[in-house]
Amino acid sequence: MTIEKNRYEAAVIGGGLAGLTAAVILARAGKSVVVLEKENQLGGLAQTTKMNGALFNLGPHAMYEGGAALRILSELGCLPKGGYASKSGMSGIINGSVLEVPAGLSLEENAEWSSLMSGLGQIDTESVQSISLQDWAVNHIRHERVRLLFHVMCRQWSYCDDMSVLSAGFAIKQGQLAGRGVHYVEGGWQIVINDLRDAAKKAGATIVTGYMAEQIMLKNGSVNALKLSDGTVIKVSSIIAAVGPHEVYRLVPDAEAMSISRWRAESRPLYAACLDVALRNMPYPERVFALGLDKPLYYSKHSGAVKLSDNGAHVLHVMKYNDNEYASNPKSDEKELIDFLELLEPGWDKEVVSIRFSPNVLVAHDSRTIHHHGAGPAPNPAVLEVPGLFVAGDWVGSEGRLADAAMASSKLAAEEVLRHA
Repeated sequence: MTIEKNRYEAAVIGGGLAGLTAAVILARAGKSVVVLEKENQLGGLAQTTKMNGALFNLGPHAMYEGGAALRILSELGCLPKGGYASKSGMSGIINGSVLEVPAGLSLEENAEWSSLMSGLGQIDTESVQSISLQDWAVNHIRHERVRLLFHVMCRQWSYCDDMSVLSAGFAIKQGQLAGRGVHYVEGGWQIVINDLRDAAKKAGATIVTGYMAEQIMLKNGSVNALKLSDGTVIKVSSIIAAVGPHEVYRLVPDAEAMSISRWRAESRPLYAACLDVALRNMPYPERVFALGLDKPLYYSKHSGAVKLSDNGAHVLHVMKYNDNEYASNPKSDEKELIDFLELLEPGWDKEVVSIRFSPNVLVAHDSRTIHHHGAGPAPNPAVLEVPGLFVAGDWVGSEGRLADAAMASSKLAAEEVLRHA
């Protein structure tokens, strides 16, 4: 679709989960809204690619029962079909060997592990937002292997591998939600994107791809227009920038003197290397979930709970958490992931239907550290120095991680637009 007019009440920059959520809410409230996505396909990190019959999300994707994403999708009438990850069958990998949990633990370790996980829901997470997970674990977990297991579970819940900066309150809150159910999407996350797109268009929103925002234009300090890279100028009174802090900084004139500059400087992005694999048969089908205890590695089978192929193939995701290190070596990361998969599923390479390696994937724009008390660097969607400008994404606000944070902040941003209209 092309841009049909040069004036809208609101513009949304970014056609991922956050941007499309905001568009649905604004359009249903009667606002004229245009969504601009610089890529040729909507979805961002929520895209799904079909490869030889297998549906690959960009690495492992899931929603937590009780989290903002499922709640907001339900409110919008876009709740996807899905299934739930198994709560059994966890393996830990240490020194190149498989440690089955809890069978491989001692009686004392098993008792502490069971008590810790069963009591997770009773922890007051608000009181420990400014305490690092590392410090919390030292004070609350006696056995070293149990502490290590809890570290890697918190890494899986948060995608952050640095326990010295990760907020204990944030990580444990995610664990509480995960305990209620980890929801995989039937047919891949592109289903969610397509449903939000259709809902937004049905409500009257204009959605265009292949258009890059060049500059947010101000008049008397307030939002006045949006200039695109091809020179097109769209008059708007409100803008929701559903992109990362570096992109917002680029778009706003004189941003170095605003809170946007601080948000950009204080954000701590997270990266990962992802190996997505579809197999005809699994050599060890009982192995469905594993975490590296001495290396930042993850393995999970996502099919079974949901259908992710049209030929019966099993879809697995193997991932290396690279924390905030963008310049990780792709060749060594790929080898490490292949070796990890070989350890868990020896002979897997003879069963390959399709395979994809994605290096240096941006997982999140912020790590939710103790420095922001478990919240993102932007405390809320409003950019106070620029009336009419709001931000949304996984680095905004205090609720949730990844999709939860993106959708919760986009809903707040849309409500702020409507409140100040």
